[in-house]
Amino acid sequence: MRKWAVAMLLAVSAWPAMAAKSMTVGQLGQLLDTLRGKSDGKVAQELSDLELTERVSAARLAKWEKDFPGSRSHEALIKLSDLAAFFNPPAGDVDPIPGPDSETQERMLELAGEYVKTTITRLPNFIATRETTHFEDTPSEPVSEVAGERVLGTRRQAPVITFSSTEYKSLHSTGSSSVTVTYRDGFEVHDTATGPGKNQNEPATGLTTVGEFGPILSVVMGDAMRGEVQWQRWEQRLEEGANDPVAVFRYAVPQEQSNYLVGIPSGGKVDEIYPGYHGEIAIDPATGAILRISAVLELTSPYQMMQTAILVEYAPVTIGEQSYICPVHGVAFSKVPSVHGAAAQAGSANDVKTEVNDVAFTQYHLFRSKARIVTGDSGEGDAPVGSPAAAPAGATPERHQP
Repeated sequence: MRKWAVAMLLAVSAWPAMAAKSMTVGQLGQLLDTLRGKSDGKVAQELSDLELTERVSAARLAKWEKDFPGSRSHEALIKLSDLAAFFNPPAGDVDPIPGPDSETQERMLELAGEYVKTTITRLPNFIATRETTHFEDTPSEPVSEVAGERVLGTRRQAPVITFSSTEYKSLHSTGSSSVTVTYRDGFEVHDTATGPGKNQNEPATGLTTVGEFGPILSVVMGDAMRGEVQWQRWEQRLEEGANDPVAVFRYAVPQEQSNYLVGIPSGGKVDEIYPGYHGEIAIDPATGAILRISAVLELTSPYQMMQTAILVEYAPVTIGEQSYICPVHGVAFSKVPSVHGAAAQAGSANDVKTEVNDVAFTQYHLFRSKARIVTGDSGEGDAPVGSPAAAPAGATPERHQP
């Protein structure tokens, strides 16, 4: 039986191509220096028509967010970073030391494989908060307007059809959600019920992902080791106190070897396919811990025009009194073409809708259970019939937060 790592559900619509000014990470840093002290709205406006050509490190993004704490500036910086998440880092973030020999590379990959095999069994039962900010564009779609049939003398005039367009809006945040994820006995359980901690205004998004707590690691690493893996580069760790560089490998998995499940709605049902894919794996060379993993899908007919990708970053988090490597940030991206109305007649291939999910995993806590037995001989007396205390004795999971 094939395992699954990530399910991505894609909603289809259209949008026109928009030009943006390309900029390196260094150039963006220089621009931000000139914007210090400006209003939140001014900063966001200056960033609105930019696109990055290089990936932004987590440490650098955190510094920018600290320097520009306004909500609109924060949204603009997150959007810029997420759209560049699958690019190469700036040259300054690459450690110039020579790459390891083939034997050392093989040893690092074996160490990473062993790490993945033991990661799920090492993790305790815990709960975490999954905070998702959803970005999408508003497409400019042709809209038909039909006037009623009219009678002129003895002749009838056919209904008059005219076309107008809805206004295009570039990629923007449509809302955020916060849900509880429970990791129990090696399985990831998502709390889908509405309740405390759930944003009632969660955006209706067609882009969803699961599997960041383990399945994506085991599936991608398993597939990659049977596919093609190549040394890519050393990357500097920009976090405070970090010294050793990170080893980055590039992998490619052909479709016939893929165990990566993608679910795509089609005609009222969900098509489950296993496409080929490629991406990068960033490894701690000393421990084999995976610190970043990405997957860019290579979809075939009839979905060959779709672009979908996911990236997950891992870092040490404290659960209870122990430190574990867990997901801290993720980016899911989709660009789905579609043809509507007048565009269909013109055969346009440029109509696509872009969606991005920026995901932060926070508030890790141990998942504990508590049992309480109430009997007639207890000092509290008999419990009323139908009350919780009258239920059979057993363990009732409770969420504990300090």
